[in-house]
Amino acid sequence: MCDTPRPGGTAGSLAPEIGPDQSVSLPPGLFAALQRPSACNSTVRSLQDFDNGVMDVCSTDVMKQGVLTNKYDLTCPRTGCGCVILKRDGGMWVEGASVGIDDPNRPMHPDLTPLPVPPATAHWWLITPSPMEFENIGFTRAIQLGGDTSGPTKQLKWLICAECDLGPLGWTEVGGKEFWLACSRVKYKL
Repeated sequence: MCDTPRPGGTAGSLAPEIGPDQSVSLPPGLFAALQRPSACNSTVRSLQDFDNGVMDVCSTDVMKQGVLTNKYDLTCPRTGCGCVILKRDGGMWVEGASVGIDDPNRPMHPDLTPLPVPPATAHWWLITPSPMEFENIGFTRAIQLGGDTSGPTKQLKWLICAECDLGPLGWTEVGGKEFWLACSRVKYKL
């Protein structure tokens, strides 16, 4: 920080000095403008609103032939949230095994769509190699999955919206480098 005084202010200050008997006037309508929703004209749609489903939200990665990526920014599905979770081309489309991320003992949030029951397949956005690829994402505490005699035990974390905590939107293994977002559990910002 610069310690030389600036004209009209104190050392290190960018604003002019205001005395105790002076008032600062704010432009009329400033607070109303700050509380209004963004003026951008983007539309946000759910996966089921697209005629061709997941194929309408994919684009071909020109660098990797045959790889499909997300054509639009992915946002939180909660009505009124709209937090951008992943920017365009940040995830790779994969059709893979569904994961039982829904708690059968708790009601599902109305803005989340049910996932197919394992071992059925589901559509996923695969994000690698780190959570830094996301714009905004949150994680739950580790959850123990499996543990019966039929397979190995896994520790997973659910992916949730970093703004409103809605989830689960997807999953990752603890310490893993792959992050899976359910295509049907995000919205698409056109």
